[in-house]
Amino acid sequence: MPVLHLTDIAVRALKPTDGYVSYWDDTTPGFGIRVGKRSKTWMVMRGRNRERVSIGKYGDLSLAEARAEAKRLLSTAPEPKAVALTFVKARERFIEENYRDTKPRTKAEAERLLKKHFKDLDHRQLHSIDDADVKRELDKLSDTPSEQLHVFRTARCFFRWCVRPPRRYIKHSPMEGYEPPSSDKRGTRILSDDELKAVWKAAQTPPHAIIQLLILWGTRNTETIVTERKWASGAVLTIPGEHTKNGRDHSIPICPLAQETLDLFPEGTHFFRSRWGDGHLSFAGLAKIKAEVMKASGTKDWQTRDLRRTFRSNMARLKVPRDLAELLINHAPPVLDDIYDRYDRLEEKREALAKYEAFLISLLAQGRT
Repeated sequence: MPVLHLTDIAVRALKPTDGYVSYWDDTTPGFGIRVGKRSKTWMVMRGRNRERVSIGKYGDLSLAEARAEAKRLLSTAPEPKAVALTFVKARERFIEENYRDTKPRTKAEAERLLKKHFKDLDHRQLHSIDDADVKRELDKLSDTPSEQLHVFRTARCFFRWCVRPPRRYIKHSPMEGYEPPSSDKRGTRILSDDELKAVWKAAQTPPHAIIQLLILWGTRNTETIVTERKWASGAVLTIPGEHTKNGRDHSIPICPLAQETLDLFPEGTHFFRSRWGDGHLSFAGLAKIKAEVMKASGTKDWQTRDLRRTFRSNMARLKVPRDLAELLINHAPPVLDDIYDRYDRLEEKREALAKYEAFLISLLAQGRT
């Protein structure tokens, strides 16, 4: 390749050619000009792979301007090239690698969100997906802001993962600078006594009776839907730490009203079964049950997590000690308590839950003739 001392006079003197000839500057290594039949183009060659980058046309850029831009490009690392990879293949790798050391339910939830809400992008090349594609899918969830926010966060994590080394599947995330569609709000919704009564009566039989257990125990959705029969022993149901948010086993005394409700459900590995086989109830299945109970009860604007908040508020109302009430909903204890106090307080829990069941029975009896 010819090497020249590039000056304005030297560049102007270069004659057009039928093919292309590249001339490299002897004072700025990697900077040169490519001469063709109709034009002359400033360029640089950089990086380990000797990537050639066009800067602009001679005539549009002066030698001084082209040299300054060349020095800037040569001083920065080349941007990674996009990898030919479909969304579905990248998603599969992301789920396996990014969630390798997480709880199974965390991995399953991320997979559910990406599979369900971005299925239209499955066979698109990853580098062809832009912010408009992402926005279109998120806009479909405007009526379910909580799900929309979870989808947003999972998708943002996925695209950031695709950008990072050593993968570098894409140069930039299509969600770069994208503001969250909504924000987490600290819930304040508590069901009134009349609402609680109406919801209970609308959830008398399976599968809707799972709502009664959420009222009775104040457990999280994720802990409740996976409940297995073998976890119940000697009038105590113990949810293993692998299924709880804080990683601690959560023991729940089974009082009479809860036992009556559990007995309504048919035999199987799980108390709350999926419509498909013997697997556990899904989040979507629980959401459908909640919607049906809400409609049947004539109540409005509550989520299953509001039943947990109502449970905790009623514990305070019944004068259950704060630390015991927190233990009943399996909130993580203070660090020192977690280290030194492993006493499960089963009998105290049983007394508190029995007191709560008596409160509910009294509430349900009101208005009867």
